[in-house]
Amino acid sequence: MAFAENQLKLLDGKLPEKHVKTRVQRGMTLSYIEGWHAIAEANRIFGFDAWDRETIQADCVWQDGRGETKLCSYAARVRIGVRAGGTVIQRDGCGVGQGSGLTLGEAHEGALKAAETDATKRALSTFGNLFGLALYDRDQAGVRRTPRARDHSALVTGQSEPWVLLGNRGEIIGQHDTAESYCTGLKRAIDQAVLPRALKSLFYYNQPTIERLRLARPELKTGKGVHYADLLERYAERAKQRLGQARTKAPEPELIPPQPVDKSALLLGAPKRIRDREHLKFINAQPCLICGRAPVHAHHLRFAQPRAMGNKVSDEWSVPLCFTHHRALHTVGNEEAWWAEKGVNAKAQAQKLWRLSHHIPEPVDVAADDAMPSRQFPPGAEKEPVRADHHVDEAASISS
Repeated sequence: MAFAENQLKLLDGKLPEKHVKTRVQRGMTLSYIEGWHAIAEANRIFGFDAWDRETIQADCVWQDGRGETKLCSYAARVRIGVRAGGTVIQRDGCGVGQGSGLTLGEAHEGALKAAETDATKRALSTFGNLFGLALYDRDQAGVRRTPRARDHSALVTGQSEPWVLLGNRGEIIGQHDTAESYCTGLKRAIDQAVLPRALKSLFYYNQPTIERLRLARPELKTGKGVHYADLLERYAERAKQRLGQARTKAPEPELIPPQPVDKSALLLGAPKRIRDREHLKFINAQPCLICGRAPVHAHHLRFAQPRAMGNKVSDEWSVPLCFTHHRALHTVGNEEAWWAEKGVNAKAQAQKLWRLSHHIPEPVDVAADDAMPSRQFPPGAEKEPVRADHHVDEAASISS
């Protein structure tokens, strides 16, 4: 065996309960050891110069830099190498981590560190209970429990139960091993309440536990002889009055959503941008303007209206293009020149499709209709000469 006898004895030992941390996640209580403790145990058991950590792979699997707080997530793979005599024992572990910050650099730094720490703990856990292997066992038989004084709650309920702290919606927000820790957690929840009704609901769900506190721990009192349960109720009542007064003095203004401004009605009006889903569906049912193939995409003519930040042109200026020609059009800089090269009047086609989908009749050329028709003569007939007194004779006939 490569490890020394004292190392084997340590690796075969149990994990002290004081190093086990818990957190509530999605309604489940999860147990874990902290990363610094795992590294400290490796230094203590293997020696400071007898083990190495190497990050084999680290990938950013997700990031979001759109909001004020930047977020990202990393997945990492770490290899642990332990020198035992003339042998090097290698173990790999994978982990993930999330990070946030005001910049993407801060978010990436935090996520990468968390992923490497998680992977390190998983790799070290293969060496035994002291590195967290015992926590994968549901019964945690490899954890050395600290002897405790008998809990008075066993006399009341017949069994030892944790002190469960519930939120204002009845959800579990904490589990405490001692009554003192439960009281501290409830006081913190009272301080975090922002509405009187939330505070009332918080005490409604925790009232059974407060009554249990009175029965199970009657000696839990302050120096003035006030029981912790009474102290918490008084503290909550003062907090409720303070929140009620704050709402009375400064009522929250009614938030009225702003009405959208029709920029086309302004003195320096902007073109109106119409959004019509049905028209876009109609466009998608037409053949490509260039090659006549289908299916097509509804392409918005960028030169039909002035550009606006983040806004497409109105849906009335859309035409059907197949995938090939749609992609080709988006790769050119001068869209009008591209349409001219194809010999297509795109704006006229867009107007025609808009009239068809909205059942608008074709415009009538008023100037052509108002023009006087020319006099028609039968074939072979000569035109009648116009006399100089023609207009005079017509005037005379009208006056008579």
